[in-house]
Amino acid sequence: MTKHLQKTLVAAMMAMAIFGITACHKDNTNEPIGSAKVTVSVNDFTISQQDFPGAKTSPASYTGVKAMTLAFFDANGDQAYCTTQLRADNTTYTTFGQFELSLNLGSYTMIVLGYGSDVPMTVGSATEASYTADRCRETFVAAQAVNVTSTNPLSLSAELSRVVSKLIVNSTDPRISGVDSVRMTFSAGAKGVNPQTGLASSSNGLSNTVAISTAVGNTSSSASYLFLNADQQSMTVTVETLRTNGTVYSTRTVENVPLQRNAITLLTGPLYTNASGASFTLSTAWIGDTNRVSF
Repeated sequence: MTKHLQKTLVAAMMAMAIFGITACHKDNTNEPIGSAKVTVSVNDFTISQQDFPGAKTSPASYTGVKAMTLAFFDANGDQAYCTTQLRADNTTYTTFGQFELSLNLGSYTMIVLGYGSDVPMTVGSATEASYTADRCRETFVAAQAVNVTSTNPLSLSAELSRVVSKLIVNSTDPRISGVDSVRMTFSAGAKGVNPQTGLASSSNGLSNTVAISTAVGNTSSSASYLFLNADQQSMTVTVETLRTNGTVYSTRTVENVPLQRNAITLLTGPLYTNASGASFTLSTAWIGDTNRVSF
């Protein structure tokens, strides 16, 4: 084997190791001499709305979080480190929610994401993380500045806060045979988030399609998550029931649906009665910590 071929193989192996399990992007730049071992522990999640589980809980005990991604970005905005732990794959961690790594001396922005998907989120920068291969799921984030000033070991902790809004669509009529999914289309928001603000990284809207788990003859309940462009935001939501072959059976369009970060909105009405007309008048009111809307 020639020296040139040896060098080529080594370079390829190094590139594969850097890519790792998560859809992170790393730019190689000139790095200062000296590094420190860093330990990051996610102590708990801040959960303030009573309609979501618990008040505070650890990532190990809250099974709604299926993956955790940790990333560091340097002062130039380049990604210095990124990895993902998958709860279902214990080869990706020793203790779920704890990370060990090394960082070169310098200033960084640390991003931590906990979310309810087995597909790693894509972390494009310190201000953008998104679901690409999956729909938006329950998501917690934390962001903080980190300065590595010496080669002494550094211990960090992160407390994550939920930043998604949740919409639940409840039917008042029974599910019929041949209709097996619900598609919810939002006129604003996104399935990408700025981890430093907890707000949506765009305002183009999104669609989520979820399977109906309720048996035929029973009323159904379907949930969808999204990131908002503000802490509270109203938007148009279109709810469609879909036949098994993917065609639309019924459509309901609801204007000015109020949504809020870390809160649940309930949208209730007939879904399987294929009545004429797609637009409905509704009245809205905040009741406790849940926003209830009838159509």
